[in-house]
Amino acid sequence: MKKGIKIIIVVAVIALGAFLVLGNNQNDSAHIKIGLMAPLSGEYAIAGENYQKGIELALEEYRAQHPDAQIELVVEDDGFDVKKGVSAYRKLTGLDKVDAMLTISTPVIDAIHEDIQQSDLIVMQLGIQTVGIADDNIFQTSSAPEEPVKLFAQFIKDNYDFKKVAVVYDNTAGGNTFLAAFDEGYNKDFTKFVVNDREDLRDHALRINGENYEAVVFLTSPENGALLSKEILALDGTPPLFAYDAQLQTGFGDYKRILGDTNVLNGSISMWLKAGESEKFVTAFKKKYGEDPGFVADFGYDTFNILMENYDSDREKWMDNIQSYESAGPSGNISFDINGIRIQDIVINTIVRGEIAPLE
Repeated sequence: MKKGIKIIIVVAVIALGAFLVLGNNQNDSAHIKIGLMAPLSGEYAIAGENYQKGIELALEEYRAQHPDAQIELVVEDDGFDVKKGVSAYRKLTGLDKVDAMLTISTPVIDAIHEDIQQSDLIVMQLGIQTVGIADDNIFQTSSAPEEPVKLFAQFIKDNYDFKKVAVVYDNTAGGNTFLAAFDEGYNKDFTKFVVNDREDLRDHALRINGENYEAVVFLTSPENGALLSKEILALDGTPPLFAYDAQLQTGFGDYKRILGDTNVLNGSISMWLKAGESEKFVTAFKKKYGEDPGFVADFGYDTFNILMENYDSDREKWMDNIQSYESAGPSGNISFDINGIRIQDIVINTIVRGEIAPLE
């Protein structure tokens, strides 16, 4: 009898151990298909390519650490274009039947978010979602713009004593959101300059120069920001202080293309998201690609890791794991608010010798 009881206990212990091992190593047996939809053509192709490289590096490391896992990555180009993006999305979900998606393009996620919310697809989105933000199955791995812009406004207010400040913003949902956040953080008088189309930029430059503004804050698209900067610089060799939101960093290629020599921006300031410890990531990236990681490659790397470090075969648990996740990666600290938007601190950068550098 005692021998029988011992055998039962041993079997129970083995079964429990097996259950715990399997329960805690869901990643080891993961067999999933992941869709990557990014702008791999068009003016934002460099961001899409860098994002893909970061993801593929993370995938390579994941496979090495989980040799039994079977992860298939299916890549589609959305061209940062709604029509092309919707087509790519339908292929990935309808034909390829992916289990999760990694995306980046704001106009595309804005167009498809309602369809995603009706599905059980888990989507990790890097670019800012401007409409339909909710506690759903879309997780944004960059922070919401409102808080960083508000903090940037507070920085300008606390560190400068400008009497005349021009704030230029695009007449879009995002532009108006940025303006409201700046207004809340700055809490002082400033003059609004709304950009409805490109023809406004010349008029704004003439007025900013003629009325002797001491600072110009850019809450615009990278191309509008670069074009307006060029117009102001053509009128005044010693322009006001230029203060850019995150679009300077996201679209620095546009500034180089339009201005030619970005040394003309030396001394300008901009805001960006605070990065984390990246030495290991940079070393691995250079080993794989033979070059330093480009813009948003670190976000691609972290986005893949967030998705797979929290993997569970039960989709509800998978989403719950991501929602409650707290860690740090090359792109900085990682956690999410109630709507699945990343919480992240900002840093203030400047332009030195034509390149973006931390403000000391």
